[in-house]
Amino acid sequence: MRIGIDVDNIITDTVPVVKRYCQKYNDEVIKRKSPMKENGFASYNLYDWTKEENDEFCIKYLQEIVLQAKVKENAKEVIAKLKEEGHYIYIITARTEPYFKKPYEITEKFLRENGIKYDELVVGTMDKKQVCIDNKIEIMLDDEPQYIMPISSFIPVITFDVIYNKECEGNNIIKVKTWHEVYDTIKQIERKGR
Repeated sequence: MRIGIDVDNIITDTVPVVKRYCQKYNDEVIKRKSPMKENGFASYNLYDWTKEENDEFCIKYLQEIVLQAKVKENAKEVIAKLKEEGHYIYIITARTEPYFKKPYEITEKFLRENGIKYDELVVGTMDKKQVCIDNKIEIMLDDEPQYIMPISSFIPVITFDVIYNKECEGNNIIKVKTWHEVYDTIKQIERKGR
């Protein structure tokens, strides 16, 4: 099977690092006393910043943030096992310039240094649905509602069950808590397809 996998908050646990940087930036640079939104997960929805404030934050810190994020428990092992079993692994991320100086290079380096095995790396796309169509992806792993909903209209989407995608429901949306559950879910989908 052709499996698409997002990086941030799927392979890595990015939200805690984003929250730490955003809180510091809000307190020290923006200097508004607004509270952090409970269901936020990215700089654009954790605080009521303007687009300009958010862009400034992202250009200054986003690359640093994602490089500090830790790989989720068992992600490396499960992805390697899927690849060993003959699945074709696409890493698909929306990382793009100007927020990342060299999105392909920094993502490739991070994956290599963390031992993440894959076949193809696609960066800089906001239209992940089209990437899935173009590459004949059969299962996608993503965490953001803006990607989960359109992609799930034609293939299964596996996502971690988190507060910011609670509203994502449907026949093709499968929520999991661990990478072991990701593996079991892919095996179930594979068996149904036979």
